[in-house]
Amino acid sequence: MHRSHPRWPLLVLLVLAAAFENFWMWPDDGLIFGLPVNLAYHLGLCVVASLALAAIVRWGWPHDAAGD
Repeated sequence: MHRSHPRWPLLVLLVLAAAFENFWMWPDDGLIFGLPVNLAYHLGLCVVASLALAAIVRWGWPHDAAGD
């Protein structure tokens, strides 16, 4: 019996792609820790994306794709 692949990795990637386009912050000229708000936002987004991709590889990767 073939098990279907989980769908949550695709949802995570779509949410990350939507979060990348932060048009609501364009007019903000504030600083966070001395960095522009948009730069600080994208630094945080990179950390979240790295953790999300590590989780996808660990728990969402299909077991039959490894050649087992």
